[in-house]
Amino acid sequence: MPELLAALFSLLAQAAAAVNPVPLVRGRRRRGRLADHARGRAVRVPCDLRDRGLTAGQWREGHLTLPPGGADGPVRWQAKYAPVSLDARFPPLEPVSADGIGVAFRSEDGATELRLHPDEAPVVLRVLGGRP
Repeated sequence: MPELLAALFSLLAQAAAAVNPVPLVRGRRRRGRLADHARGRAVRVPCDLRDRGLTAGQWREGHLTLPPGGADGPVRWQAKYAPVSLDARFPPLEPVSADGIGVAFRSEDGATELRLHPDEAPVVLRVLGGRP
């Protein structure tokens, strides 16, 4: 009987290790950010950015802070582990690639590239499109 219990415990431990809760948690966080923005709150959207002015032309992981309720207010960029956020002004961005993990956008001159999750791309582009 102890061998049977040990085998059952081992099987349950292997099954628990195979379940990856990360996509579920990230999906819940994304839905929460989208709902908060729809309610008029500022939100921080994770993304990867390459921009001559903001990242010295290097890819950086970080967040875009979208103003509450839409395009009224500054969009801010903060690189991961950076102590401060910077005002971000983007030229018009066009989609260049997409998959289940991310959507990539690039400016016409190629100086700015932005990658984010497909669920959050419409909101971010709507806010960025409302800027001068």
